[in-house]
Amino acid sequence: MAERQQPQFGLGKSILFSAILIGLFLGAGELAVRGWAYYLREDAERFDIATQTFVLVPGHHRSAMGQAVINSDGFVGRELEPDGPDLWRIVAVGDSCTYGGGHELYTYPAQLDRMLQERERPGLRYEVVNAGVSGLNSELALRRLRTKVLPLHPDVVIVYIGWNDLMKVDPFAGGSSARWAGVARFLDRLWLVKGLRKLMFYDVRPYLRPPSTGPESDTGRLKEFRPALYESTLREMIAAVRGAGSRPVLVTLPTVVRPEMTLEDIRRANVFFPYFPSAYGVLDLLDLIHDYNQTIRRVALDEGVPLIDLEREFDRIPDPVPLFLDTMHTTPEGARRIADLLLRDLDRDGLLDPAAVPPAGTAAR
Repeated sequence: MAERQQPQFGLGKSILFSAILIGLFLGAGELAVRGWAYYLREDAERFDIATQTFVLVPGHHRSAMGQAVINSDGFVGRELEPDGPDLWRIVAVGDSCTYGGGHELYTYPAQLDRMLQERERPGLRYEVVNAGVSGLNSELALRRLRTKVLPLHPDVVIVYIGWNDLMKVDPFAGGSSARWAGVARFLDRLWLVKGLRKLMFYDVRPYLRPPSTGPESDTGRLKEFRPALYESTLREMIAAVRGAGSRPVLVTLPTVVRPEMTLEDIRRANVFFPYFPSAYGVLDLLDLIHDYNQTIRRVALDEGVPLIDLEREFDRIPDPVPLFLDTMHTTPEGARRIADLLLRDLDRDGLLDPAAVPPAGTAAR
């Protein structure tokens, strides 16, 4: 009796079957990581399907700063002031540099709010609302601006955003080329890719080799980079703020990183580098930060928007290390410096005196 032959797959079917299995495996991994990031990563944070951005959960939560205090409207700190013609409301939109661990006292919006309380007079109340959420990039911040911030009818909106764009979008894929920018945006939306990048470049790479310092850390490859997607989103944020009858203010990104840093200085200041192969050196990283800050300055100039140049102000400080927790996050004293600068420059631009403030949509200078 002839032996029955087992069915055989051809090469094409074998490749297709393998591709399906790999796709299912990666898809399951993406769903698992995305679910963790959306609902379990931060005690005070959840992803809102309706608005397609992260929101804050009212209540008291665990935080790196001890405790995050989220009010009933989903913003950091105390409850919002009641609306009224005497209320001048300033809202700070940003990422973890604004969120500040959700602490109700030590973030720069909270400290600016306390400073402004001393300026109140009969017929004038000030309120500074902390609308920061840890992990936001400019695209997610734009969605939060439209869905949570502009409904508050703010008089002034401070936009301090960019670190998550800078740290997580490879400049050699997310620049001015529309084709590569589209690929970069797609990859950046995959949480499995984000997790692998962080594992490789944040957790593992420092153990394999240290970042370069001194002249050898300057490859020159990042000097002319222009973050096109980020720039476009900034302009959308300005248009949205003005369209709501509010006044936008842009803020540059300060850092603890200095050109002369040694490896010991890097360790002492807890400096970490972007989650991609390039910019793994002090001078290249500073070039990348400069590229983003030049974009902020260019947009502010083009759009006639007041600019608060935190990068230049912090660069004047001889030893900034006590003011920073790491590459970009500030200590409470660093947040105090930011609040001082915001107070000074908002006053300079006439954005603290409702009687003298320019109409929305015009330059404040």
